[in-house]
Amino acid sequence: MFHVIEDDQARRLVERAEAIDIVSAAYRAAAAGQAAVSQPSALFLRGRPEPDTHFKVKGAVLDALNVAGFRLIADGARTVDGKNAYLYVADAETGRPIGMVSESWLHRIRTASTGLVTCRALRPRGIRTIALIGTGRIAEEFIRSCHCVFPQVEILLASRSTARARAAAERWQALTPIRLRAAELKDALSAAETVVTISDAAERLFAAADLPAGALICAMGGRHEFDSDVLAACDVFVVDEIDFVCAVGSGSHWIASGQVTRADLERRLDATIGQVLAGVKSLPDDRPTLTIIQGMAVCDLAIAKTVLDRAAAKA
Repeated sequence: MFHVIEDDQARRLVERAEAIDIVSAAYRAAAAGQAAVSQPSALFLRGRPEPDTHFKVKGAVLDALNVAGFRLIADGARTVDGKNAYLYVADAETGRPIGMVSESWLHRIRTASTGLVTCRALRPRGIRTIALIGTGRIAEEFIRSCHCVFPQVEILLASRSTARARAAAERWQALTPIRLRAAELKDALSAAETVVTISDAAERLFAAADLPAGALICAMGGRHEFDSDVLAACDVFVVDEIDFVCAVGSGSHWIASGQVTRADLERRLDATIGQVLAGVKSLPDDRPTLTIIQGMAVCDLAIAKTVLDRAAAKA
């Protein structure tokens, strides 16, 4: 039976703590060669030019779960959130379609989970303070999930607009048992040993000089949040998947603006987050570290497969 799982049903079938464990397992599978992403990592297609509709497709396969899938998303002035993104899942051996899962909530929880998994892997001794830059729905999911990984952490919420950060902090405090407070962007950066960026910014939000010594920066924004001086100031560089890091986000901007080349990024790369989780690479946990996490489709696929299995069991 082919199942189509909409957003509300998907939310009921996976807990946030489970999503974190699923993401960790998917990263380890990728590092072990038991999962792969599509080549190229993303395919882009224009839609109707007038409303600027455009499409993106990302594929992945997970051997242990015997599934392959494609994340299909449309963006534009007339697209409707919650109705414009689905993950198509098929049997990896026979090609038989299994189902489709809405990628509205699933994408947000996957992104939040990947950030938390990354921070835990790169700072295993724990984190006391996180500067979270972003006030959108993915940042909200990060807030909701954070206590599952860092129950004692304090989050300093920052944005290009301090008023917006303050309003979000007031709304979101009820969603988490951890302490959450708004701060000016530069104050948050100077006070936190870990910086997580989940913004829609297309401009430089901070410079390397704004960061404290030994900071961990986990960058997940889809556009341009800072320049390559941050990379130059860091001793350790980690990504989830280099192809997509070079296709979107700050890495893509650095390449397009001539700050670095793809070859530069590849030479600087110390490990993937999957290699760290699998124990293939060991990295210092007290050095200035930049990690760019743009989203591996294997993580979306693993969560979607869990959702489909549970929906089938209830049918």
